Amino acid sequence: MRNVARLVAVAVVGSLLPATPAHADPYEPYDTRLVKTVINDGKPIAFGASGSITVPVTVQIAEDSGGLATVDAKLHSFGGFFFAYLDGPADHNMTCAPVPATMFTCTGAATFGMGYVDNTSAGLPVQLRLDGYAYDSGRYTLLGDPADNVLLLKKAGLVAPEAGSGAVRKGGSLTITGKLTYPDWNRLEVGGNSYYSAAYAGQPVSLEFKKAGTTSYTRVRTVTSAADGTVRTTVTADASGTWRWSFAGAGVVAASVSPDTSILVHDVRPGTRP
Repeated sequence: MRNVARLVAVAVVGSLLPATPAHADPYEPYDTRLVKTVINDGKPIAFGASGSITVPVTVQIAEDSGGLATVDAKLHSFGGFFFAYLDGPADHNMTCAPVPATMFTCTGAATFGMGYVDNTSAGLPVQLRLDGYAYDSGRYTLLGDPADNVLLLKKAGLVAPEAGSGAVRKGGSLTITGKLTYPDWNRLEVGGNSYYSAAYAGQPVSLEFKKAGTTSYTRVRTVTSAADGTVRTTVTADASGTWRWSFAGAGVVAASVSPDTSILVHDVRPGTRP
């Protein structure tokens, strides 16, 4: 993949930053204009400690020569390490269709994982850059409007709620625990298969409950994560359902929701067995 060369590209990232938004190379005559850019559906890009993610990109380009002969698009952050070409071959990594003849909608996606990010890129805006030639042989270099940029954030890690055996008598006490972490993109775990997960202390984390037979969660209470990232609270077991932890995000760490845990509540009356 061409992205293996991004370490070299980091040295010239500063030269990629626009002086004006959506503006062409002033030294090349052409009439291609970038009208609108949508990165990741307009939402922040949140990458965690391992694996890979795919970021969709859609642009609208005005071009009166009849089409774009080549398109070579990439995402990069302002001042940080992050740099990723869109998936596909060089000069053809977006699919474009005319709507109408002089306006083109182009779509593509950038897939990336570990090795594309470091801590200096966290919290920085990510911009799209396109290079290529139109059918009239006019060369273009287009930069997304800063208003269309999205942030690159760290995805928080939330352990699913733990509550003992998963069953409790109605009216009894239920102690629920969990843990909040965030990835350190400059430090690898032993084995190198993931980034180190650091404890995220002093953060508000909400415990949410969805009663069996319903479709939505309700916030029960909010607790603060401890020095080691753990969260813990005790509630009264009133009904069966699922529990989860929810973090709204803070700083360079994006919002996150834990996997859920089902708890069965037994309604035990005097003279009956559970």
